[in-house]
Amino acid sequence: MSALHALEQLPRLDLRGFVSPVQYLERFSAAIGAEVWCKRDDIGSVGLAGNKVRKLEVELAHALSQGATRLVAEGSRLSNATRAVAAASAALGLKCTLVLCHDDPKEPVGNLMLDGLLGAELKFVGNTDWHELSRKAADIVEELERSGERVYRLPIGCASERSCLGFAIGFNELRDQMIKAGRTAGTIVHASSSGGTHAGMVLGNALYGFEWDIRGIVVAGEVYPDVVGRYLAFARGGADLIGADVDLQRDNIKLTEKYLGEGYGRPSPGVYDAIDLLATTEGILTDPVYSGKAIAAIVDLASRNELNGPIVFWHTGGYHALFDPHYARNVWSSVDRLAQMEL
Repeated sequence: MSALHALEQLPRLDLRGFVSPVQYLERFSAAIGAEVWCKRDDIGSVGLAGNKVRKLEVELAHALSQGATRLVAEGSRLSNATRAVAAASAALGLKCTLVLCHDDPKEPVGNLMLDGLLGAELKFVGNTDWHELSRKAADIVEELERSGERVYRLPIGCASERSCLGFAIGFNELRDQMIKAGRTAGTIVHASSSGGTHAGMVLGNALYGFEWDIRGIVVAGEVYPDVVGRYLAFARGGADLIGADVDLQRDNIKLTEKYLGEGYGRPSPGVYDAIDLLATTEGILTDPVYSGKAIAAIVDLASRNELNGPIVFWHTGGYHALFDPHYARNVWSSVDRLAQMEL
């Protein structure tokens, strides 16, 4: 069996209900002087969509095969991944515990409100780093297992060797869509934090001889001691699961922290103007935590002719932060045309 056939036959759930479209961003492209398309993973049927759903389709098929009764996931109070896990748990009839770090927001807003509304048990562990968060999540898993639960623990960002295969499948989907649109291979740009999305795309690209240039725009620093190494391990592990004989090296993992700004959930250069530009030219929403930083990167890199076209902005979702009063105020006050309005 070829690796591509093994990938197509991989056990997975259907949590989206349809294939997300690819659309040409005509007005946005004209505004920045580059050909830009958008893979619309920001729309979908479970938990307001986002890239994590592709990972969960693969990972949770395995969880169900293992007889899991409860999912445990970890992340920030702002996390798109934990919100997606809560939604998927509800859709599948599984119990869910979310282990959440950082102290803000304290109000039930954005993803935090959705986490609770979707039925998840929320465990708040304070303003700690990603490594300590992982240790605290492990303690909670042990406690649940002692109580008789069959726990399936999802890593931060739902990123793993198995889940990255969801994005190897996704890459194949996008490739077919662009071929049908009559477009050649170019550059994919996406927001990246835990690495499963990027690793899966790189693996999918490797199966076709590295046709595309894939750029990950880092939105969370120090998630792993060796970020590139962990991303590479995901891709190689995914390749092993489908029997793919591909040569994956560190230089295949292309990441930049230039647009990280002051850190996770904090401002970065050009992000507010980029959010405004995409919203007013195409009616597509992005946020300052995740997807907005990828759009800011596209605007900047295109202005310096550093991206081979066509450019595909893979919209990973994450616009829910716009409904958090803290981020709403920041966006409003930082976009000139909004700041001039009297409320």
